[in-house]
Amino acid sequence: MSWLHVLAAVVCVGALVLRVRAVLPVFSRGRQPSSARRKGKAARQPTDKTLCIVLGSGGHTAEMARLLQGVDFDRYARRMYVVGDSDLLSLDQIGSLEAARDHEAEHYTVCRIPRSRHVGQSFKSSIVSSLWTLLHVCRVMLQNSPDAVLCNGPANCVLVGIVALVPRFWGIKHIPVVYVESFARVTSLSLSGRIMYYVADRFVVQWPGLREKYPLAEYIPHLV
Repeated sequence: MSWLHVLAAVVCVGALVLRVRAVLPVFSRGRQPSSARRKGKAARQPTDKTLCIVLGSGGHTAEMARLLQGVDFDRYARRMYVVGDSDLLSLDQIGSLEAARDHEAEHYTVCRIPRSRHVGQSFKSSIVSSLWTLLHVCRVMLQNSPDAVLCNGPANCVLVGIVALVPRFWGIKHIPVVYVESFARVTSLSLSGRIMYYVADRFVVQWPGLREKYPLAEYIPHLV
């Protein structure tokens, strides 16, 4: 291999690293220009933007239901719910949430995907199931093209968050990802949280101890 090939490889790898660094929100979190913040505050008029909401099961779903009470649905008139195909509780909760809104102009979509990991599942088998889930996540994200992602802890949200970065990497579309760590996580992050800390544009914790351990997190007490 000639030195030109080595140089080309180094340049390509360097460019890839710089692009990944530019895309990962952890490197830009907290440095949003004031003009962008003003623009975000000003954009309150009704729109047809799509919000992707990742539901877990049990406590995750209950917390998400409370989180959605603070969402500006004039801005996100369309909802895309991502839920595990075996999570019947979340399906019932979606129906209740949407029935309570009762707005004819608004609509929602339910996207059922396989769970990436089941309780007690071995690490090796979870790799295979996660890859299968990833294919489903890519399909539903491509079909619905959300404008933002809101999630709070289920394993599937990690795959959704990563897939949401792909259009950003290629300069196609910026899909902001908001992750809210569960209220039950007092002194340490969940496995999903430890990954989403580097993936999410806004990473919210609900206990001050976590804010001290993770300085790039946003502390909002008793959010849910």
